[in-house]
Amino acid sequence: MTAAIELNYKQMPALVPSYVRALLEVVARSPEADTMPPLSAHVPRLVARRSNMARYRAVCAFAHQQYMPVTYPHVLAFPLHMALMTHRQFSFKIAGLIHVRNVICQYRRLAVDEPLAVTVSVSATREVRHGLEFDLVTTMTDRSGQRVWEETGTLLARRRRRRTRSAGDTTATVPRATPSAHHKRLQIAADIGRRYAFVAGDFNPIHLSAYTARLFGFDHAIATGMWLKARVAAVLMPQLSAPACELSVDFKKAVFLPAVVNLGYDLHPAGAAFVLSKPGANEVFLQGDVSYF
Repeated sequence: MTAAIELNYKQMPALVPSYVRALLEVVARSPEADTMPPLSAHVPRLVARRSNMARYRAVCAFAHQQYMPVTYPHVLAFPLHMALMTHRQFSFKIAGLIHVRNVICQYRRLAVDEPLAVTVSVSATREVRHGLEFDLVTTMTDRSGQRVWEETGTLLARRRRRRTRSAGDTTATVPRATPSAHHKRLQIAADIGRRYAFVAGDFNPIHLSAYTARLFGFDHAIATGMWLKARVAAVLMPQLSAPACELSVDFKKAVFLPAVVNLGYDLHPAGAAFVLSKPGANEVFLQGDVSYF
């Protein structure tokens, strides 16, 4: 069994070295593995910068309030995500990974200046229809050691081989009813990937411009999945009745920029259901729900 690898930092690691390693991966021809060694990273104390959070609110359209936006801790932990996914023992090239699901659990509201401890770990791989999946799990605790926020991001590494879908295949999803009680038309600008990158640190080339996206086989830039989730949360969170909740999203199709999309949602006593789709067409970009604890 491969020994566990723990990266312990006194403060958040810089992103530039991670991006350099990611760039070197693109040109390298090293083989990828099918198993994931135990990997984790930890920062004992982190305090958000108010100035960056204000810019994040503006880019994602969150209203100003005394608490962190529910999706903002993802941005705080992103340097740890990059440090792990560009580590030499990480099994896949980061450029080929696809974000397929994301689940955020907010156990209580987080104050803007609240000190938090952050731990990120990588799960073992599991075989699914289109390749291999794994989870990137982020946990934040407060000064008392209580878990206050958690995120599970599920990523897919495509493989050429295909297999028959089994009962345990997590890519098999049950169709949901389309939320229709409320609708909001969202205009997504062509430069939203660059604007989000400068506040979130997520400089994936496929999100930045049509030119950089073409280097990876896309005709247009693609909206960042976590920006889409944040934009949906900015609409829904003020209408929810409980701060402790789980916000779950399945990413279905890419949103090519610029775009106009429709957010349909239903509110109910246990939370909400929502879908982001192409106006006037049966084309779903993401679908999810909110459930109260």
